[in-house]
Amino acid sequence: MSTIDAVSTFESVSSQQPTYGNSDLGQEAFLTLLVTQLQHQDPLDPQKNEEFVAQLAQFSSLEQLTTANSSLESLYVAMASMNNASMTQLLGQEVRAYGDTFSYPGEGEVPMAVELTDGIEGATFTVMDEDGRIVYSEELGPLAAGETELSWDGSTISGGTAEEGVYSFAVIPRGDTPEGFEVIHIVEGVIDGMSFETGTPIPSMGGAEIGLGDILEVTTPSNDDEEADDQ
Repeated sequence: MSTIDAVSTFESVSSQQPTYGNSDLGQEAFLTLLVTQLQHQDPLDPQKNEEFVAQLAQFSSLEQLTTANSSLESLYVAMASMNNASMTQLLGQEVRAYGDTFSYPGEGEVPMAVELTDGIEGATFTVMDEDGRIVYSEELGPLAAGETELSWDGSTISGGTAEEGVYSFAVIPRGDTPEGFEVIHIVEGVIDGMSFETGTPIPSMGGAEIGLGDILEVTTPSNDDEEADDQ
């Protein structure tokens, strides 16, 4: 019989073997196997006490692990619920976070920033829509190492004003940059949404999602800001 024939025969025989219930060995199945083993052992050569005690210890360990696993699952569900509830406290808060995606409300200026590891002789500041099309471009002069504040008032390269929506920005350096140079983008805004679809809370600002681990700062809007929004 060739190797291929042997494999085929083995697969066909294996596929015909019936399976019963869950393949995992639970407490009841373990106890059933243990009792069956005791019922069918050789009376002239019974199982040694040490072996029997070892199997009982295995059963005890299995029972403890099953109980612990059930308790951990309940604890995880409870902690996840508490975590989701606590994350809702971010709603209405102003945040600064790492990221390049932001929401433009259709009017006014949107603040943002970049953090540079080294100074550069100049850069190109661009804003893109959700499809990646450049809607705004501006040439910047020399930028020092550290954080630089930027803003966009919705102006477009065609001379009009951008529509309300989610955009992204980039600062691309001109000239040579040192080894290891990095541009870190920072967005700012008010958290007005929270998604739990993935099981992990994902806050958003006007539809622009940010990671919880990317949040740098959280502040409560001042009364002046709230009054300005109401007018």
